Amino acid sequence: MKYSKLFLTIALALFATLGTSMAQEKMSMEEYQAQLQEWQEREAKATQALEECQAKVSELEGQIESTNADIQTMWSEIYAEMGAEEADIDAYRDELKALDAQVSGLLALSPEELFQRRDEVEQAEAKLAEMKKNPISALSEMQDMIATIEGKLTQIQNKMPKAVYDEYTVVMGDYLWKISGKPDIYDNPMQWMRIYSYNTDQIKDPDLIHPEQILKIHRQSGEDEYLVEKGDYLVKIAGKADVMGDPANWTKIYEKNKDLVGDDPNMIFPHTILVIPQE
Repeated sequence: MKYSKLFLTIALALFATLGTSMAQEKMSMEEYQAQLQEWQEREAKATQALEECQAKVSELEGQIESTNADIQTMWSEIYAEMGAEEADIDAYRDELKALDAQVSGLLALSPEELFQRRDEVEQAEAKLAEMKKNPISALSEMQDMIATIEGKLTQIQNKMPKAVYDEYTVVMGDYLWKISGKPDIYDNPMQWMRIYSYNTDQIKDPDLIHPEQILKIHRQSGEDEYLVEKGDYLVKIAGKADVMGDPANWTKIYEKNKDLVGDDPNMIFPHTILVIPQE
């Protein structure tokens, strides 16, 4: 009972304090009307500002629409100058994208795989060169795509070996005839000339090689190389379409390989690797 009275007394004191506070915070009708008018004025200003913004948005939309129309007209004039239509531009773009994908695939190959598919690289280069002749290539978008493809083709050329060869380390007792006859080399002693002619930078005398020498074992010829076959002679070689295409150019082949061929241009041996001059 004692605590109940104490609680009741505290509660009454709190209600009295709250009532006094609420009475103090109560506003008069004049204050309410003034505050209401202030909010109404602020709302009117905000509404007016919103309407002005909407008007500016409508004006900008109109300008954008007009600008887009001007741009479309300009592009139509550009296409007309090129003798092309928008469909032609789209087709050219798609063709460049396809070429870029092809070149990217080639770039992902190993150097040896690239050498095996060097014809595809040449075809891609030829196709790009042909596409660059089209007036559409002058568009900045196309110029960027062409530059990207050209960069990848340059990387491919730097990555692709001029020829494919293995390496062999000379051991005690080796000589070219013996090396050439090994099953994992040429399995034919008669092809010793192939090893000698491909390593003239380090073999001056074919009868004199040294242990620990690392010899290049030719596997496939590059575009500036020719592996002499039985029955070949310089005039015949020069006349081949995939070599020089003109028998009269035999002297150029001879001059390029004079140190290897010797004084008699009519005496060349099968399995000799000749360097073909590039005109």
